[in-house]
Amino acid sequence: MSSVKINAMHIAEGRAAEFLERFSARPGKIEHVDGFEGFKVLRPTDERATWLVVTQWRDDAAYEAWYGQRPHRDPNSVTYADGWELWSYEVLEDVAPATS
Repeated sequence: MSSVKINAMHIAEGRAAEFLERFSARPGKIEHVDGFEGFKVLRPTDERATWLVVTQWRDDAAYEAWYGQRPHRDPNSVTYADGWELWSYEVLEDVAPATS
């Protein structure tokens, strides 16, 4: 059963462009990790300042293996977010559009 990790980040006022620039500079850093199934970056379309980075993994063990080996950075170096939380979910159902 797939595991979904959601990084819910409160982007600081006026820092959305910085977040997008830093995030777009990351190509190739996760796409080939064993157990990685995909990710989406979700920008709010209303007055909220919380952006979501949703990653999907084969299982929690794959996520933990990646997380344990990735370079860690000082939380104080994150200037684009006022704070963040990591949410964790298990995929119970995943429905794709029907094909004709």
